[in-house]
Amino acid sequence: MGLFYGGLFADWEIAVAKNLVNDFRQSYPWLRGFDFEDLVQECLIHWYLKRDSYIQEKGASVRTFMAKVVRSRLEMILRGQQSDKRRVMHLASSLDEPIGEDETPLGDAFVNPESPANYAIHLDVEAVFTLLTPLQKDICRLLAQEYPVKQVAEMLGKPRTTVRDEIKRIRQIFLQKGLKDYWQ
Repeated sequence: MGLFYGGLFADWEIAVAKNLVNDFRQSYPWLRGFDFEDLVQECLIHWYLKRDSYIQEKGASVRTFMAKVVRSRLEMILRGQQSDKRRVMHLASSLDEPIGEDETPLGDAFVNPESPANYAIHLDVEAVFTLLTPLQKDICRLLAQEYPVKQVAEMLGKPRTTVRDEIKRIRQIFLQKGLKDYWQ
């Protein structure tokens, strides 16, 4: 096996990478779409770049350090995949784009925002908004502008965990008021 990688890696290094990639692919189904060997190679390249930073005096074995480095790389790949999935949800579509068999423009499919039903929903959402704390209102405003949670936390000077906890509280308020569909 070591010859396959031009002698850059010992057999144990390749085995560690393969075992971790296999574990991650079993735990995270969307990684199964990636070629196994490509993931192993990606992890080994990352390990190759990081292995000189191993410090024996810190007490961990080189295998433990490698496992940590490879896990870190796989987690970065996962985060990238999750980010790509979220990005697809935010792609814009033209309101003039035809939909359905009759080629009706997308814009015509929306309900008139001036209708009494939409006005009532607007009032309900506005009423719920008055129940929020100033921090929760700021979070809503920034999320509505499509800032990611990380950037919202930075802009408000709060830890991401605090922002996520507040989002959970906001969602709960909307759920209690029967407005689940208006907090996504």
